Amino acid sequence: MKTYLKFFKKHENLLIKKSALTITVSGLSGSGKTTVAREIAKVFKLKIINAGDLLRKYARQNKMSLDKTSKSFPALIDCEIDKMTLKLAQKGGHVIVGRLSAWVAGEWADCRIFVQSNKKIRDKRIAQRDNLSISAAGISVTERDKRDRDRYQKLYKIDLKNKAVYNLTIRNNKITLLKLKKEIIQKLKDFLQK
Repeated sequence: MKTYLKFFKKHENLLIKKSALTITVSGLSGSGKTTVAREIAKVFKLKIINAGDLLRKYARQNKMSLDKTSKSFPALIDCEIDKMTLKLAQKGGHVIVGRLSAWVAGEWADCRIFVQSNKKIRDKRIAQRDNLSISAAGISVTERDKRDRDRYQKLYKIDLKNKAVYNLTIRNNKITLLKLKKEIIQKLKDFLQK
């Protein structure tokens, strides 16, 4: 598979030898990406890097809400986060969480995972996480998903609706955490053994 982001081609060093696995975990807001990534990191003894944490850090530093930050997030910061993501993917030893992580890591990823969850469940999770009403969270999630889709289309010509880049899909709807953990690890082990 080719790396999708032509912008990063000049940053790739094909002589790099990875020291360990690189797993990417993507999904929409509130899908449970971080929960899935934590379980993978524990079992496979990998470090977690979360692009969303970098966005939240930027928001705190600039004393802005996450919603406001994602509306005005500079393209330069996006590119810097993505360059860092690519370097970590090349190095190995990481679970990389982020909307674009599968595209950025490209062939450096040993497995690219998409976490899928229905909109009502995502709204509820965001409401709990951000201390919002469910209806306010629903509006925020819809707007953010659209903004992100538009931003990445404009910046990199990537269609976030295109799931062809992923190796595995994890459905994270009404499932217990224990069952989710077992499913994630079993699917990932099966995939990596092929």
